Amino acid sequence: MTEYSKTNLLKLAQDKQYAKMGAHLSLEDQQLILTKAQQLKENIFTFDKPWDMERCTTPYQLETLDFNAQKNDDEEWCFMLNRMDYLNYLILADIIEQDHTNANQAKRFILEWINQHPSIQPEPSTRTLDTGIRLMNIFECLPYLYAEHIIDDDQLEMIVSNMQAQLQYLKHQFLNRYITSNWGSIQTCAIVSILPYFDEDYQQNPLFIWAYKEMIRQFNVQVYDDGMHWEQSTMYHIEVLNYGMKALHYLSPFKEDLDTSFKNNVFALAKAVFLQATPSFEIETFGDTDRCNIQDVMTRAAALFKNKEFKWMGFPSFDLESLYTLGVTQLEQYLDLEACKPVELYFDGNSSGMYCVRNNWSNNANFTMFTNGSLGSGHGHSDNLHVSIYHQGKPILIDCGRLTYREDHPMRVFLKSMKAHNSVIVDDHEYCTPCDSWGYSNFGTPLKSYVNHKDGIHYYEGTILGNHPLSAWTRKMIVIDQGIWVIVDTMHQDGHHALTSRFHLDPSVNYQDQHVGTLKFYTQESVHIEQGVCSLRYNEPLNHEIICVEKEFTDHTNLLYSFYDEKIQIEPAQVFQDQAEADENIAFTKKFVLSESESYTVVIFNQEVYKGKKVLFAQDVPFHAKAVVIHEHNGEKELVRLRT
Repeated sequence: MTEYSKTNLLKLAQDKQYAKMGAHLSLEDQQLILTKAQQLKENIFTFDKPWDMERCTTPYQLETLDFNAQKNDDEEWCFMLNRMDYLNYLILADIIEQDHTNANQAKRFILEWINQHPSIQPEPSTRTLDTGIRLMNIFECLPYLYAEHIIDDDQLEMIVSNMQAQLQYLKHQFLNRYITSNWGSIQTCAIVSILPYFDEDYQQNPLFIWAYKEMIRQFNVQVYDDGMHWEQSTMYHIEVLNYGMKALHYLSPFKEDLDTSFKNNVFALAKAVFLQATPSFEIETFGDTDRCNIQDVMTRAAALFKNKEFKWMGFPSFDLESLYTLGVTQLEQYLDLEACKPVELYFDGNSSGMYCVRNNWSNNANFTMFTNGSLGSGHGHSDNLHVSIYHQGKPILIDCGRLTYREDHPMRVFLKSMKAHNSVIVDDHEYCTPCDSWGYSNFGTPLKSYVNHKDGIHYYEGTILGNHPLSAWTRKMIVIDQGIWVIVDTMHQDGHHALTSRFHLDPSVNYQDQHVGTLKFYTQESVHIEQGVCSLRYNEPLNHEIICVEKEFTDHTNLLYSFYDEKIQIEPAQVFQDQAEADENIAFTKKFVLSESESYTVVIFNQEVYKGKKVLFAQDVPFHAKAVVIHEHNGEKELVRLRT
């Protein structure tokens, strides 16, 4: 082992200031760390970190430490075991207790893995994704193990030699599909983060040269112009972001000229997830995603980018994960960073088809997510034209999540289907049809969405075309900041049909007397309630209610629904063509009364006005447009034109 490597590890340990870390850990975090460390010393494993991709909260004990062991009837358990994302608990416990029994257990895990893998061959314990994650986790604990003399020079040399073999293995096993996959970016971020600490000539090292160029290419390909990761799953969006931020952190001492496009892409990923945060700073279960709090992610993003808005969402101090990775030196700079309340209230993902809007940045805000993008990877779901709603900070309409990746589990395919989203399905035939854990037998064609925002009023419109039979579903939605959601669905399909529109409710609310939590629900169609299963966390099924709206139609039909604050009253309203009242085949209109002095009249057209007079009136206000809102306040009427 060269003096160069030893010096880098000791310098990294000095920058992290391990001796001061204990003082910056909350009592709650300290208790968690010590509990986890004690379990790990008994070979008891639970995988319940926020960003564990395949969580398993059931503790399993290995009598013999076998890195190819599988528990919970799920091969993903083996993958989680081999990522070694639990090593930081042992290092932090060692810092707290200062007796080195915990650090010695971390060393034991590392050396035993090496002992069980005299050569690196493809098997469940050496999947390339897990190898990249494992290497990062081993690397992050080496500065402490070496600085505290838990490992000697010979052991360090053996560990680093094995790590280098694993790094080469990643290159040899690289597949073209990794270019667009989170698998690829996580692996290359690990390679470029680790090699400079062990190879003085890293810039001439063919492995580093390849991985650095490949990482830049991957982020350019994987990150859309709006900052969304193309795979259409926020969970994996954040996995790529987390590893991109690690690469920024660990590479920065070695490359002052770090590629600008890479830095910009990492920032764009952070900004996109920042604007998707629900009022409780969580993410909605979009694609293969769990409902997770993102404050730790925004804490690291704020520290790395010195971003005041990110810090506003982040924690006041570092959480245990941020502290362990970034260290006390970065924490001291973070504590000096001023937090600034965000100004932007919506995210318009015109490249990805992901849209989010909130009425303010308080924890009791109203929040809406509307999705209409391309499928993405196997982590993508049949969620086109899906709508999620939070009212006064609480979830009302949800995406049903993912539950499992097991091929033999019937809920895997169901939770990816249209039926598990807030969708409309005709004759029980789904436009988008998942056929197994990762594949589809058919998928519709989403058309470009139309979005507009004016003075706290927001309009969303999207269409998806179905094949075999040819059909079209268009969803139009107006969101008003005061707590009004008006949704119109238009279906086109030749012949006579029966449709069902589903709205999945959060497990915390139920439907009773046209109320859903703090909202009322309106439709003029027949309604019944079904019981269903959702999953807000991997491996955790939950029961919930589904509002089902049913209707028969011939050739085409239009449906109107509205969710609105229970304090608001809904009234009939009319649209006139000159002096003749237009029927609902042409336009839907409803008046929402907030008080004696304030109301909103919503008008959404279902077709072109191609017969009769072209001047239109609502509430005696003339207009010509396909979607308008008339805001009346203290006798004054304002026309808000949303779609022409």
